[in-house]
Amino acid sequence: MDSVLPVELRFGDWVTRLREGSHPVELMVEISTECNFSCIHCFRFSSEGFSGQFMDSGVFRAVLSRAEEAGVTKLMFSGWGEPTIHPHFLKFVEEAKSRGFHIGVNTNGYYLIELSEKLVELGVDEIYVSMDSLDVELYSKIRKGGDLPRVAKGLEKLLKLKVSSGALQPKVKAIFTVTRLNIDEIDKALTYASSLGISELIYSYYIDYPGAPSGLDCLGVPECRERFREKLAEISMKQLEMGPKVAKPCISPTNFRRCPFASNRALFVRVDGKVNPCIYYSRSWRARVMGVERRIREVVIGDITKDSLRDIWSSYAKLYFRLYFTFIPSCLDCDLVDYCSLTMSNEGDCWGYTPTCAHCPYLYALSYCPL
Repeated sequence: MDSVLPVELRFGDWVTRLREGSHPVELMVEISTECNFSCIHCFRFSSEGFSGQFMDSGVFRAVLSRAEEAGVTKLMFSGWGEPTIHPHFLKFVEEAKSRGFHIGVNTNGYYLIELSEKLVELGVDEIYVSMDSLDVELYSKIRKGGDLPRVAKGLEKLLKLKVSSGALQPKVKAIFTVTRLNIDEIDKALTYASSLGISELIYSYYIDYPGAPSGLDCLGVPECRERFREKLAEISMKQLEMGPKVAKPCISPTNFRRCPFASNRALFVRVDGKVNPCIYYSRSWRARVMGVERRIREVVIGDITKDSLRDIWSSYAKLYFRLYFTFIPSCLDCDLVDYCSLTMSNEGDCWGYTPTCAHCPYLYALSYCPL
């Protein structure tokens, strides 16, 4: 077991300390930055020099060992690529399950037809499937390279196998990324999820980026946000009788904030083994939130092949504290949000903190992290 000195934080006359033995309980593990789709809303297209690769087996073994040592209980296979196309995907899942980890997989669903039996057999706990349209033509426009009928057949097979085997797992959840293109399919998604027996339907705003196709952004367009509000109101009455749990984002930024990574005591492990506070800050790229372009600089807090997770967690303590208690300025609902130069990057904020998360759309519950 790693021995880490307690971290002491000072705020004026107050002194607070990270609890001795504190550790992450969840890792989002990026085993692939390759993808078999080219979704038009994917922010990988906004990262300069981004390249596709697979996590090396040695790096993954380091993830498992470090996670066990630190007391991590859950691994979520997700990231800036499609995990199921990794040549050793099933082997990695099997190794992780054999060590007792709770396993989640975030997938585009293309290979569910081939993988369903093994996923049920291995006892994978959660599967998140992206479903951004139920119209074949629109789905193909949004998720280039995708095949809606194939994904639908894979989902049906997975859920039938789960029922026929009497298994409680995996819980199957669908993520619907909201854009101006699919805003009118909000209710159809709920009907479809209910008909299949999907346990949860998650609506999440698309995060815009410079160079993205025009006509996608809903969050930055008041008329689209209002339309989204109306559509959610329409399904509110239906969701209780239709079955699936429904997770909804905030329609517009408010002072309600909750970091999904900090609140779940989670860290992000990049395909090369570098460790980041979250998926949003795992690479340098440019986002456009509420119409304002913002430069994101990668934040690396360790390397899982060299550092213990408890040491990495300890070095993250100050940022973890600020995120856990939202002890940071609130940029997106500030009157100066469109003009303040400090909001143009994540490198610093008006309270003097660096890096800052004060304008992250995940923090404001506008977009969803599968954790």
